[in-house]
Amino acid sequence: MFFGSFRYALDDKGRLVIPAKLRGECGLTLFALRGFEHCLSLYPAKNFESLVAQLKQMDFMQPENRPFVRLALASVIELTIDDHGRIQLPVETQQHYGFQKNMTILGVQDHLEIWDTETWTAYEKQAQAGFDTFNPSGVKK
Repeated sequence: MFFGSFRYALDDKGRLVIPAKLRGECGLTLFALRGFEHCLSLYPAKNFESLVAQLKQMDFMQPENRPFVRLALASVIELTIDDHGRIQLPVETQQHYGFQKNMTILGVQDHLEIWDTETWTAYEKQAQAGFDTFNPSGVKK
């Protein structure tokens, strides 16, 4: 399981270090795709297979499912972790997600998320407001 928050800089060639603590579970190949709230989600091969299996369960004949399936799968790029523990983010991907220099990498259960640090900070501040009152069980307090 992935967890934690890490800050790294995107280098001039668009490479980003995957934290050593997380690399052990990643293998050499990561599948990147559109994440929620404007982040990039990275899945190790086995977890990506599970995600694809979930997408296959969505009935593509149902019009309400097609946009999600199409957008998710169309956004997939395969990334290889190099000998220095880095991935190369394509320029188009950097531009689409507004990645600048400072990046935040989150471990989120079965995948990693890559955020531009400024975007993450704004999201974190907004989400913090509801954190203390979140009630996942739905039981009245």
